[in-house]
Amino acid sequence: MRKLFVQTLFMALLVSPPLLYAQNEESGRLSLEDCIAKGLQNNPMIQSSQLFVEENQTKVDEARSGYYPKVSLNSNATTYSNNNGDQRFENYNTGISASYNLFNGFRTKAGYHAARDHHEAAFLQHESVQQDLVLDITFAYYKTLQAERILKSAEEAVKNSQLHLDFAHARNMAGMATRSDILKSEVELSNAELEKIKAANALLAAKGNLNKLMGLPANHPTEIIDDLSELNETPVQSYDSLFAEAMESRVEVKRFYSLLNAQQNNIQLARGEYYPSLDVNANYNFSGEKISGMRENWWLGMTLTIPVFNGFSTKARVKGEKTALKGIEKDLEALKDQIGKEVWNAFLAVKESSERMTATSKGLESARENLSLSEGEYKEGTGSIIQLTDAQTTFVAAEQNHIQAVADYKVSLAELRRKTGNL
Repeated sequence: MRKLFVQTLFMALLVSPPLLYAQNEESGRLSLEDCIAKGLQNNPMIQSSQLFVEENQTKVDEARSGYYPKVSLNSNATTYSNNNGDQRFENYNTGISASYNLFNGFRTKAGYHAARDHHEAAFLQHESVQQDLVLDITFAYYKTLQAERILKSAEEAVKNSQLHLDFAHARNMAGMATRSDILKSEVELSNAELEKIKAANALLAAKGNLNKLMGLPANHPTEIIDDLSELNETPVQSYDSLFAEAMESRVEVKRFYSLLNAQQNNIQLARGEYYPSLDVNANYNFSGEKISGMRENWWLGMTLTIPVFNGFSTKARVKGEKTALKGIEKDLEALKDQIGKEVWNAFLAVKESSERMTATSKGLESARENLSLSEGEYKEGTGSIIQLTDAQTTFVAAEQNHIQAVADYKVSLAELRRKTGNL
């Protein structure tokens, strides 16, 4: 009779809702795409990068001005004296002058193309910053979901530990368990509550990081949609294919090619100092000793300037620009090596996280079954409280390992897309 009472009480205590990870479609929750959109709109780093692109556009406009003539209006009035002040003269002049460069050693063209290439490089750098932010938000998003699920797991562990403690008390009252069983259950409950506290704070930290990336206060009450269960495991290409794709698609590589083009134009700009310069100048004005007596004047001419010697500054500048070009070429080689490492590491991360998902999924099923058996054995009186608490600890660890593996898989896929230039 006593055994039947204990079994009935045990079954009543174990009745609890299962842990579900269904997507919450509650109004106000943000999807990953929503978080990315907010980040691209509000993140100060993105705004700073955009302003840098606009700054470089103004330099393109400035360089383009070399193709246009220069026109100015001018007026002046002077007075002067001779013979110790015995004679005094005044002169008034007002008019318009214009000049236009016909040839300057292709410096205008080179300067314009260099500015345009630098603007292109700045734009590609802006794209790189955007892609980095998208990856950071993706990472923060799934780490937040991971923290949410681990918190739910910790909360379930507290509930189960409380059930185990209640059941230990019930068995002790029935004379089927010792005080030691109660103490071990209390330790299990205390450890579970400690892990719950850690998980709750980890979730706050993860949400704070996500909020800051979106340009929001760290304590903003952001709620996101759980899509961790939406797995689309597609075969990953070979490393060689991924590396070739990265070399073709990465904006960082394209940026360096723009910088190389800009530097070639900088060399041409420096070489332009060796060539003569030819300008057309025109002036139309009125001048005279009195404003009422100003007379019409005009002149038109050409100015040829031939550099003869400037202290070898042009030679030094050309050499410096060529050296800078070699430096950019070496930087590009280093970038390609770095991209090779990044793609390889991202490739391995996807492979590892995929394998971990499979392994932890099997481990979770085994741990769940083991916990169920341990609870049944303890209910029947054939199992020990140590066996039950070990099974509970093993189940929680297996569950959280699987959660982390799924989150890591999502993040590793996003990182692989970023490293191959497809994010």
